[in-house]
Amino acid sequence: MQRPPNRNAPPILFARGTSEWISRVNQKHKQLVELRCSTEQTAKLDRWIETEFVYATLKLEGVNIERNDAARIVSGTNDPLSEIERTGTELLQSLRMITSLGRAKGKAAELTSDLLLDLHSIHGEGFRTTAGDTSRVPQPLPPAHLPALVETAFRWYTAESFVELNPIEQASIVLLRLIDLQPFEQANERTALVAASLFTVRSDLPPIIIKSELASTYRNALVEGSRMNTKPMVETIAEAVEKSLEELIEEAKHREGKNRS
Repeated sequence: MQRPPNRNAPPILFARGTSEWISRVNQKHKQLVELRCSTEQTAKLDRWIETEFVYATLKLEGVNIERNDAARIVSGTNDPLSEIERTGTELLQSLRMITSLGRAKGKAAELTSDLLLDLHSIHGEGFRTTAGDTSRVPQPLPPAHLPALVETAFRWYTAESFVELNPIEQASIVLLRLIDLQPFEQANERTALVAASLFTVRSDLPPIIIKSELASTYRNALVEGSRMNTKPMVETIAEAVEKSLEELIEEAKHREGKNRS
């Protein structure tokens, strides 16, 4: 009989098969770099990707938000008055935190318990102290074990065996582990997506943006991840990052064309 997975250990890649998606992502990244965007253009692309991240991440949670709402949040033109605006603003602040860290330190940027708490969009909320969402399968681990398990996972993220993985593989493993641990009472998925995005951003790739067309595939990948099979999530995040790079390239070309006309 097959033994159940050890939930005290980080998820493991059973099958990689990465050459095809690595090649596609690398090719798109090279195309974006070759556009040689100016500082001003890069800043505008940053605001565009932030809008897409806030919009897609909140939509993934079922929040009734429009892209224009996300754009207003990113522009910072209004004080956040509604609950959606406040939530979007907190999410944006977390994204900017990991973006600044990733760009400043590159692959030396590390995910720590303190950083995870700072990234959590429900500011001031510590690690879960209750049983959590017991309707989940498998059920959340007991809260007393959380600090030690988080520290164990984060130490592994600095180990050579993890560092040698592709950034998309790294992000996938981090995302699945945080969702599995369910460290907070609420907004775990949102916080996990931001935290996992550190591993793409620090390698000059976009954050993890799961748009509506990928939502079903992403949910299925979460189920497979709970079974210790991370390959579907790796492929899903690779597809999401590749799509973001394609859209960044098109957006950069569009803006360049407008500047010339």
